[in-house]
Amino acid sequence: MTSKSEMAKKLAEAHRNIEPSISRIIHLVADRDSSDAEPVKLLEVNPDTFESGIWPIHFGAYPPQIPFPSVVIEVTEKEFEEIRAGSLLLPYGWKLGETLYPAAA
Repeated sequence: MTSKSEMAKKLAEAHRNIEPSISRIIHLVADRDSSDAEPVKLLEVNPDTFESGIWPIHFGAYPPQIPFPSVVIEVTEKEFEEIRAGSLLLPYGWKLGETLYPAAA
């Protein structure tokens, strides 16, 4: 079975292919990630979006290709910097995880 980490990488690649203006995709992590009910969470930095704060968009699972529900949060570069600085907060318990795009060299 595909792990959430592997699914996050696949979803990030698919989203990047669909939306080429995305400049960065971060896997968001939470303590509850071991639960199958907890979604795969992606933060997508897109300079072509508008500033709107944190608005998680939820998607259901679509087995067998996508065995977990998922959540995408799209932000501007400025909002991403505010998240990193702690002045714009992610949902409770969510933290920045691995950068999936651009992939580390």
